[in-house]
Amino acid sequence: MNAVQTREKEKQGSSNKLVALIGLILCVVFGFMLICNLTIIIKGTIAPEKPPSVLGVTPMVVLSGSMSGEAEDHIEIGDLIFVGKADPEALQPGDVIAFMEGDVVVTHRIVEVGTGEDGKLEYTTKGDANNAIDLRPVTEDNLVGIYRFRIPGVGNFAMFLQTPLGMILFIGVPLLAFIIYDIIRRRHYTTKENERTAELEAELERLRQLAGEKAAAENTQAEDRP
Repeated sequence: MNAVQTREKEKQGSSNKLVALIGLILCVVFGFMLICNLTIIIKGTIAPEKPPSVLGVTPMVVLSGSMSGEAEDHIEIGDLIFVGKADPEALQPGDVIAFMEGDVVVTHRIVEVGTGEDGKLEYTTKGDANNAIDLRPVTEDNLVGIYRFRIPGVGNFAMFLQTPLGMILFIGVPLLAFIIYDIIRRRHYTTKENERTAELEAELERLRQLAGEKAAAENTQAEDRP
């Protein structure tokens, strides 16, 4: 094997490692997304009274503009927001919380913290874009969590990902494509290795034949000498 072939082999090996690494990362990402989506769907089916969470974080899509505005933590229609677990004792005015209002999840800002007749904490809330405070205070029982962050404008896409078609198109197809590619790549690599092995064996056999012929010729010359 000459220097050019060696460099080409090293370059091909590096390229294969890079592709394998990228594929592994994509598999991890898409696999995690698939697990999260399935978890959300299953939890939402089993316990539909509250939004499902993954690892303590609840993703939700914003459907109203009640928290629209110029505030640093404003929320717009179509945003994908993430709500984390909240310690009721630590909540204070200015925090944005998510809570159940009947069968609907509402995300509004706390304007006042008080205590109800039962001695439990209550939170008076208001949407930044609303003119008045919410009619009923939020209790600890219907508190979902505290708003953490948002991804602007990807809410509809996130909802589509939870549908069977969305999971097939954006998660299942890329995973399947990579698996098929990896199988083809491994077979191609195995074929190349087999070809190299066959070439080496053929070269060894040729060298053995040459060595045998040389030895036979030397023996013949030795016998011809007086």
